[in-house]
Amino acid sequence: MFSYSDLQNSSILDVIQLYWNSAILYLTDILIILRDSQSKTFLKFVEKLPESFYFNDFQWKLLKTFSLLLVINLFLIIIVWRIHGKSICERFMKLSTLREIEELKASVSKLKLPKEHTPRI
Repeated sequence: MFSYSDLQNSSILDVIQLYWNSAILYLTDILIILRDSQSKTFLKFVEKLPESFYFNDFQWKLLKTFSLLLVINLFLIIIVWRIHGKSICERFMKLSTLREIEELKASVSKLKLPKEHTPRI
């Protein structure tokens, strides 16, 4: 590539350019190698992808059962939310007033809990 005697007879800009060109060549070689290996790996993955979707009877039965359970649970959650959603929001989403915060601090201080068990207020 280049020798030490070449570096002694050239200016600093030539040396920087020489190192820069060497670094660029090295990086492009690495990128080409990585691209080739990744494309081969990706092609192998794509070729094997359909095989992973071939289910036997037991796997199909499990998939159907779990899907049915998921749909039933989501349906029940929607029904319960329509019935109790307003009260849940009122209970947990209300803004606290300064008076309520002070009362909570006073009640916590009466308990005399250690610091690690004291709630952050």
